[in-house]
Amino acid sequence: MSTARTVLHLLSLLAHAPDGMRADDVAAALGKSASTAYNLLDTLCQEGFAVHADSGAYHLVGEATGFVPAAGAKELSGGLGGILDELFARTHKRVYLAAAHSGQVVIPLARGRQGMPRIPGLGARIGENAHALALGKVALSLLDESVLERYLERGLKRFTPATITAPGLLRDQLADIRAGAVAFDCEEFGEDFCCLATPVRNARGAAVAALGISMSARCFELERESLSATLRDVAEQAAEVLGGPAVPAISEDRNVLERPAGPTLVSDSTAVSTTSS
Repeated sequence: MSTARTVLHLLSLLAHAPDGMRADDVAAALGKSASTAYNLLDTLCQEGFAVHADSGAYHLVGEATGFVPAAGAKELSGGLGGILDELFARTHKRVYLAAAHSGQVVIPLARGRQGMPRIPGLGARIGENAHALALGKVALSLLDESVLERYLERGLKRFTPATITAPGLLRDQLADIRAGAVAFDCEEFGEDFCCLATPVRNARGAAVAALGISMSARCFELERESLSATLRDVAEQAAEVLGGPAVPAISEDRNVLERPAGPTLVSDSTAVSTTSS
């Protein structure tokens, strides 16, 4: 499924690039290595879906454009709010958008229906609890090694019996996220609460935000695979909405999850925007 989704994304990129795309641009847009991009493009050429021009750019052949939805057919309206609305409508779970701001990972937007359980203790900022939350693990996976090491040196606080407190185990999960896996936490911050999260990348491949979904442990067991696929799909659509510099890139903010110089920021749930339906 992951490979199929990547190929469909590649077809869409080529269909909407009138001047074609070079392999390095494709790699950045897909968040893949250059060798992976070359292999995908070569396969499309061999199967007759694309051609490699003398200029070095790859172009989709005319017949293949019929497999790609028309431009704008799946656009998300309403900017950041539209992204959350789309994810909520497709999952019927409480959903979140997070980004880096002022030395913290913040959750400026959330969506959920009245009566949906809220994660106890989760406010608008993620700091020392990053290792216990899927959104926080996305942020940790994007940090430079020196900054990550400083986070680990402070100790991994235990919030529930399931919280990962061994740096080696956490590093293994972060490596999986960097390799493209959907981040998760399973009752690690609150009992009977689980989350999934994935980064949103711009056209250059830089992470500019993260999308997350929370659910019960039972839903996590039964729906994890389908919810992960939906999360990935909306994140790919969101990449077009968040293509500009409006949302700071988590990976470019070295202060994220660093201990602040002044008083520690406390959780402030009043800053989270929610919609009831």
